Amino acid sequence: MTDEQSGKVIYVRGDVDFDSHLDVEHALVSALEAGADPLVVDLSEVPFLDSSGVRALLQARSVAERHNARLTVRDPQPIVAQVLRLTNVAPLLGLPPA
Repeated sequence: MTDEQSGKVIYVRGDVDFDSHLDVEHALVSALEAGADPLVVDLSEVPFLDSSGVRALLQARSVAERHNARLTVRDPQPIVAQVLRLTNVAPLLGLPPA
């Protein structure tokens, strides 16, 4: 995690699926509760994201809203970007439609 314009960047690595989604969600929520704003989630090293991963991102976004903070994702792999777009989550996370 590093500073980016007085916010934080969290770099997620590996698959975000049923086995790992709670770890990702916990890291994001912890950063938000510690005052990270904006919180940027770098997905450049995530080759796979399933519905559990989508849920983790949405849960973190909900926490961000409660804290009046911004949460966005950046640099998703093509398949991850496709999942976020097909589930209509991409715009909620700051990604362009397509």
